[in-house]
Amino acid sequence: MKSPSLEKIVSRLYILKIVQARPSTVFNLMERLRERGIDKNIRALRPVLRSLMMARAITAELVEGNGRVYTITDQGRAELDAYMSHLAVLKDELPASAE
Repeated sequence: MKSPSLEKIVSRLYILKIVQARPSTVFNLMERLRERGIDKNIRALRPVLRSLMMARAITAELVEGNGRVYTITDQGRAELDAYMSHLAVLKDELPASAE
């Protein structure tokens, strides 16, 4: 099995964090990622969203007037918690950079 790329992991992390804060459409996700300096288009987001849905980390509900609205699941929260704990370990283990 091929390991996921760092970009894919970061994309999953951001999407899970965003939909944890508030259920979002693809357009909302794109806007919120761009606010954080990540320029993703719909074509780049769809495979990540599909992968998260297949992993049962998020669900999509068709909402009239909004399109698909993505929401985090318990499994998605567990994945997000795992990513966040790895980041905490990295923060604690890596030396602070010299300013």
